[in-house]
Order: sequence, then C-alpha cells, then structure tokens
Amino acid sequence: MADPTIRQYRAFWVDTFNTPLNNHSDVAAVVANATAAHANAIFAQVRRRGDAWYRDALEPPPDGVPIAAGFDPLAELIDQAHAADLEVHAFVIIGAVWNRPPTQPPSSPEHVFNRHGFDPQTGQPHQGRANWLTRTLLADGGPISLGGYRFGNDFWIDAGHPDAAAYTAEVLLHLVRRYDLDGLHLDRIRYPELAVGGQTPATGASIGYNPTSVQRFQRHHGLPEAGPPPDPGDPEWSQWRRDQVTALVRRIYLGALAHNPALKVSAALIAFGAGPTSDATWPAAETFWRVYQDWRAWTEEGLVDLAVPMIYKTEHTPAGAAAFDQWRHWTTQHQYGRAALIGQGASLNAIEGTLRQTRRALAPAASGQPAMGVVFFSMATSNIAVANNPHAIPAGQSTPQRPFAEFASALVTGKSVDGTVQYEDPSANPTPIFAAPAAVPELAWKTNPQLGHLQGTITDEAGQPIDTAQIAIAPASSDPAPATGRTSLTTHTDGSGGYGGVDLAPGSYQVTVTPSGQPPYTGPDAVQVTPGKVARLDVTVDRHGPTITLGAQPSGPLLAPVTIEGTAHDPATGIASVALQVLDAHGTLRLSLEPIDGQGAPSISWTRAILLEAPSHPNPAGQTYTVQATATDRAGNTHTANVTITVTHQPP
Repeated sequence: MADPTIRQYRAFWVDTFNTPLNNHSDVAAVVANATAAHANAIFAQVRRRGDAWYRDALEPPPDGVPIAAGFDPLAELIDQAHAADLEVHAFVIIGAVWNRPPTQPPSSPEHVFNRHGFDPQTGQPHQGRANWLTRTLLADGGPISLGGYRFGNDFWIDAGHPDAAAYTAEVLLHLVRRYDLDGLHLDRIRYPELAVGGQTPATGASIGYNPTSVQRFQRHHGLPEAGPPPDPGDPEWSQWRRDQVTALVRRIYLGALAHNPALKVSAALIAFGAGPTSDATWPAAETFWRVYQDWRAWTEEGLVDLAVPMIYKTEHTPAGAAAFDQWRHWTTQHQYGRAALIGQGASLNAIEGTLRQTRRALAPAASGQPAMGVVFFSMATSNIAVANNPHAIPAGQSTPQRPFAEFASALVTGKSVDGTVQYEDPSANPTPIFAAPAAVPELAWKTNPQLGHLQGTITDEAGQPIDTAQIAIAPASSDPAPATGRTSLTTHTDGSGGYGGVDLAPGSYQVTVTPSGQPPYTGPDAVQVTPGKVARLDVTVDRHGPTITLGAQPSGPLLAPVTIEGTAHDPATGIASVALQVLDAHGTLRLSLEPIDGQGAPSISWTRAILLEAPSHPNPAGQTYTVQATATDRAGNTHTANVTITVTHQPP
C-alpha cells in the first residue's frame, strides 16, 4: 500500500526489443518486477517501428514477434497494472519507422515504410509528396547509406512533411481514444543524431532534407523552390527544423488533452554530453543543434506535462557523474509550470552507481523545484558489471551484472536479496531509497486546472490549409487582465494549417492570421477558453464577398404582386444575412424588406412576394424599380446584386 506522505514517480521504461509482452505471463512478469521495486508507473513501449503492440490500432502488429493469437498486450498490461496500483504510460517511438534494409520490407503493405518510405516493388524511395522520409545530403559512408536515407539501421520520417506529421498524430490520438491510459510517452520525437565529422553548433547538421519540407521552407522565405537547398548552418533553416518538431509535439499534446484532459503527456528528451551551464549555452547543446529538439522551449510553453531527459551517464567515471549532475541541475531549473522526471541510465551502471544517482535525482533542488521522480532505463537491463567499482562496498572491487531481483532489493532494502551484500552504506543512508511504496504525485494543472487551451485549423476560401501563417491569439474583450495565464501569444500554423495555444487564462479569444506576404485577417468568431479544456476555433481566411444571383417575376406589362427569387453562396465562412430593398427610378428607397438570416450556411435560396405601385395614368414606359440584394458573409464581406423590373398602368 502506497504511503500517501511520499509522492514521487518511480517508473521503469519497458522496451519491447528486450522485454517481451507477448502473452499473459510476460505481462505478469513486468507488473511483478515493478511491484517488487516499489515502482508506481510503467512506461511500456507499444510502438517500435511504425507498428502496434495493441490490437485496436491504425498500424500493423510487429513483424516476427510471437504475440499470442487474439492477445492484446496493452489492454492486458493496463488491466494487470491498474489492479496493482501502477500507472501505464504508452511509450511510442515517433521518428524511426523501420530498421531493416528495403530488401526486407515490412510484411504489411499498409506499413508506413512501404507506403511512404521505399517502394517494396522497386526497392527505391517513393517520389514526390509520397516520400515522407528525412535524409542527409552527405555522401553515403559510415552511419549513412541508401542515398542518405538510412541512419545506422533506421529510416526516419521527417516532421517537416505535413502528411507524415498528420499521420503520426492520428495514430497516437487513435491510441489515446481507444485505451484507458494514464499517460502518453513520446520518444525519438526529433531528427536522427548524425554523428559525423565537421558538424558543430555553428555549421549545423545535414539532416531534415525531405524534399517537401525543403519546398515549404523555400516557399515561406520567398526563395526559388527549384533553387539549391538551404545550408545546414543557415539559422533560419535550423529554426525551421526545430519548429517542425515543436509543432508536432504541440499538435499531439492538445489533441490528446482534447480527448482526455487528465492524460499525462511526457517525452524522452536528449541529454547528450555535458549539460548546459546557463541559458546562453543551451544553443550549444546537441539536442538543440544536432537533432533539433528544443525541449527547453517545450517546458516553457507547457507542451509536455512531464519532461524526462535521458541522463544516461556512468557514475563510476568522474566525467559521467559530473555530467549527470549538470543535466539534473539544468532540468530542475527549467520545469516552468510543468514537472520533470530524471531518466536514469541503469543499463550503464552497477547497482551501487544507480542508487547514488537516484538519491541525487530525488534530492531537493538548490533552487527552484526538485524533480518529481525518476524513470529507470531499463527493466530489461537494470545494471551491468563494473570493473574496480569505486562505489562497491568495500570500494574498488569488481562487481558482476546482477539479476533484476537484486536491483529491486537494493532499492527497497539497500542490500541483496539474501542480505549478505550491502549496496549502500547503512550508516550514511539508513533508510533505503524506496523503503515504502510511494503515491503518484498530483499534477496541480491536471487535478485543479486554472488555465485552458486552444486549438484549430486555418484554411483559405478554397478550404486548403494555410502553411506557416503567423497566428496571434488575443482577448476578444477588454476585460481586466487575469492574475495568471497567458492572455496573448504569437505562433505559426504547421504544414496542415494547425495551430495551438497552451495555458491561456479563461476568457474569450479571437485569432488573427497573417499568411506569408498578405495582410492580417481577424476571424469573425470568438471562442471561450475554460479551465482544463481544449477549446477549438477553426478560421477560414475569407477576403471576398459571396456570390449572389437575383431575379424578379413578373416584369413587363403586368402589375404586382412581384416575386423576387435569389441565391447566395459563400463556401468559405458562410452567409450571415441578405438585405433586400426596392428603389424607384430616382434611387429613392421605396421599400425595405426584413433581412434574411443566413445562419452561416454555405448556400441559401429565398423567395419573397411584394406589391409594387403601378402608374396612376397610362404611361407607355411604365414605372421602373430596382430590387437590390446585399449578401454579407460571416467574415463581414459583402456583395450586392440588382434586378430591374417595370410595372405599367392597369385600367380599372
């Protein structure tokens, strides 16, 4: 039973490359391991390479994995874990979608690599917009192969391709809608790490050159689309790549919360090398310039509930221990209004080293808020052998790799299962790290939300998404500014025209769109943002009035009654109203009819019968009237149509 006075995340990554979830017994073993270690959460990998370890999925099951017939690993894990008071966070790989050569394609023709990577019939990359893969422009060699499309063993989709981003988001939102998850955990949501010579923070990394993404960049910056691709170190190109990844995170976060506001969205974040020492040195971090994952900006904006930097460092080396502390300090100082868990590399350390790092991970921060917990990588490899282990008791002896049961015992008791080996000095640490089970921490912005969010899509009058338009979200009224939350922000649409705003103060908001090279346009509607919810406001940039046709019957020698018929069309924002009036031959208003309410419909038709005055004496020319119809769309644009009729004298 969890101690309610202890609230911290204690979690394990369960990677299905090394820990099977193929049947009931596999799942039971994972749950038993987590329970033995007094953990309270499991981050289980259910998407490895464009596949699904769950049955109700938009993607095929993994190739060559003996999942029991009819068995749903994720559903079973949720049932067993929840019964044991363990949270389940679905751990999903985003970028890497296949890890075998094109000569060994996925067995399912619907797999994303077959449809949008390499054509299984030709063995060549798909062409044009059908190609979703990222690539480098460097020559093949070392980790690069197959024309710059393969990095090590993996092929990656490009977050700058609108269709790839939309597909990925829909796969994950389907997962969120279908399963009773506690969290969604995003991994490899970035560009591939390309560790080759000559790449620095100043020169950038030669990655992200999907043709569709490059074309979007050129178009947005007014460059020839057929011109040379941008240089890897071009600051605008570097920011473009970071923006594509961030936009995908924002889209997933808001889409997931729109379905389940209580869902906890987290991400496994890059912490290569030594940690930054200040905000000024953040751009030199490899996460920022090599893989274009600006996760400091994510935590500041609030795009993840739990930031989980993978601080995989060796405690038994001085440089590794120092780097761990640098990244831990940086992380605790950059949580903003969210929280962080320390990703600890148990697979690089002896048990003794992991215990030392875990204590520091959970210790109070020198300033700011401490981390909210720890996630161990991984359940499959909880420790390794270390020669001359400086943290062994006694120090300096070589320690072997031990079973998971020993790791769990070390966390819970500080010593081995049989009690003969001390993993920690009991005089220095009399209470083991996880001596009592802990409760999952409350996330105040989830359990007692004070702020809300906004999401939508921007399209043109033809219904096409407007790419990379500037979006300004601002209050729709002049009410006093609230004490907390954002009341205005500026962002951009993604390649599908999507935009979003996080942590807005409750109230009414309007959206102003500024497409590239065009003047601003403020949508006619406002939207109410409420605490803990994701409001939606779609905007169509509508700068043209509706089309309108108008007729009147009869005309000529007959007298009124006259029937006026008309239609108005505006598929962009819809018809707001149609005003009808009758003018005489001198332009004097003779009759004004009740306006027609269009109710925002894309097309309306109307018929009105009126009586018009005939001449009192014979007049060969008759009396002429102009019927005028003015249609107004919901964007405030108008269009007027006229029709002329003649009424002649009728003898008594």
